[in-house]
This record gives sequence, structure tokens and C-alpha cells, in this order.
Amino acid sequence: MDRKPTPVAVEMVAMADEIRALCSIVTKLARADLESQLKTHDSGISSIEHGVLRHLSHGVTSMAEISRLMGVAPSTLVYVVDGLAERELVKRGKDPKDRRREPLLLEKKGADLFARSPKMDSGSTLVRSLMSMTEPRRHELIALLNEFVKGLAGSERLYLRSESEEAGAGSPRSRDERAALTGKGRRRGHD
Repeated sequence: MDRKPTPVAVEMVAMADEIRALCSIVTKLARADLESQLKTHDSGISSIEHGVLRHLSHGVTSMAEISRLMGVAPSTLVYVVDGLAERELVKRGKDPKDRRREPLLLEKKGADLFARSPKMDSGSTLVRSLMSMTEPRRHELIALLNEFVKGLAGSERLYLRSESEEAGAGSPRSRDERAALTGKGRRRGHD
């Protein structure tokens, strides 16, 4: 017996498909923006290398987890990490509990390079698009995206605003959250 999907289910599938298409557009534009900024500032790294350094600076050390978060095949990431290791920006560590695991560690040189890498500025495509919206709509967009992603997120929660921050409309993060985001202090739940 085949069950016919309910009208609500059909609508949700259509909405999810539209969200996927819109996210793809945003991701493509954001990546092109970052690549352009990295070239303009002659940073010497690509957007994928920047992404690895960003995740490492946030305390994610597992190559498999970085691969999953970035949506990049592990085989591709091996070559990227090899290049970063050759330039002494990252190194592979040893896990005393599991010799098969090699957690990635951000070297000082890599942390310094990431800290100096260009941040998003007012010329960014995403910033310009946000500027074309009213302030209440910008805040609504961020709140809705955070709410939506919270239903999807695993370790991505590291990058989400806290509920208290959302309630305070941009109030500062807690000391522990800032430490986790900057890679300083205790690493919470990441292998």
C-alpha cells in the first residue's frame, strides 16, 4: 500500500528544496567573495585552506569532522592538509588512546596567518545584500536562520548564537563560548 503524501508533506518537501537551492547560491557567492579577498590581500591560501584553518581555530581537530562540516570529500581534504602541513601551518598529532587517529593541530604560524587573513568587509556581496534590507528584517533573518539550523546541527552548534545572545539581540558571548570560538581554553566535545 502506497500512502499518498499529505499536502503539508508535499509543501514541506518543496520548501526544503527551495532552501537547498538558496543555500547553494549563498554558499557559492560567499566562497567566491572569500577567494577574491584572499587573492586581493595576497594571503597565500585558498578558500578551502582558509576553511580548514577556521575550523581548527574553533577547536575542531578531526579531519573527518572538518570534512563533514565543510562538505569536502576526505580524500580532497588529505591533499589540502598535506599542503598546510608542508608549510608548517598545521601538524598531525598523535592520539595516545588510538594510534590510528591523527588529530590536526593548528601551528602558531597557521594561527597567525588565519588571524591576519582578511575578514568580511562592507564590499562583500553578502554585506551589500544585508545592507539593502531594513534593520528589523536583517535581525529577523539571523534569528530565523539560527532557529532553522538548530534543528539540523550537530557539532555545528559551535558556530551558532546562544539563546541568551539572541534574546539580547547581539549581546556578547559568554567567556566559555568566546574561548571555544577562538580556540583558546578548553576544547568542548571535539575530537
